[in-house]
Amino acid sequence: MASCPHRDSKITSMQVESCCQALLKEILPEIDPDRKGVCVDVGVGTFAFYCELFAKLGFQTIAVEPSPVKKLEKLCDRQPIKLVEACLSDKNGTQTLYMGNFASMANENFNSLEPAWFGSSPDTKEVKALDLPTFLSDTNIENLTCLKLDIEGWEPVVMKQLPAIALEQLPQILMFEYGGGSPRCEGGKGWSESFLEGTMICLETLKNCGYGFSILIDYAHEATPKIFDLQTQILTPDEMFLENALYGNIISFREGEFSREAIAKICKPYKGGVINWLVGKAVSK
Repeated sequence: MASCPHRDSKITSMQVESCCQALLKEILPEIDPDRKGVCVDVGVGTFAFYCELFAKLGFQTIAVEPSPVKKLEKLCDRQPIKLVEACLSDKNGTQTLYMGNFASMANENFNSLEPAWFGSSPDTKEVKALDLPTFLSDTNIENLTCLKLDIEGWEPVVMKQLPAIALEQLPQILMFEYGGGSPRCEGGKGWSESFLEGTMICLETLKNCGYGFSILIDYAHEATPKIFDLQTQILTPDEMFLENALYGNIISFREGEFSREAIAKICKPYKGGVINWLVGKAVSK
């Protein structure tokens, strides 16, 4: 791998969450114009509320967050959003949530069920846990238009359950987060061996479930949207990710695709955020 970018500089980057929200704003009404399916925001965090976007688009919306902030609770009171105070996992009952910490500061956006996650701290709390089939049953979801997963290294645990649910329950669009904390070329944090392996498991699972057309949006310096087909893409880290990849989202379609020209046009305004390098590490969220 090439050397990583110089740490003492500020460099322009893609505004990942804003860009992905803009994409979904256009994609979801085209995929499900009659709003027959449910949109689920798993791992809501403290900003970039995808559940708010889903609700404003007119979809039945569920927010899944084991430790909701007051802003989210108020949003769910104002909007027709069902709040499920739990985490998605591979078990039912309770599970230990490791409270987030990044750059020596508490940060709830890094809360994780994975104790080895780079943003996990020794502070914990017990939270309700549901596996994917139980969650779908408890919420009476028959059709999923969109499933968004941002659960800090736990994405493969949930996505490995996709083959266990009914074919008609597979989300039409699935978006999941990868990486985080440092550039891929450093091989640490969200790019350490175990978490990178988990990201590749997510991609293989989607491929095996029939997903194809996909969009990758990365925060890296000079990154542009990557459009690919899971059924033909070579699924290796070097083929999938830039050497200086930081973190991002992958949006995958179960059927059909979206205009490449439209993707480029939608993403263009979101090129130009700023990455701040602190003590040799990227603040990537």
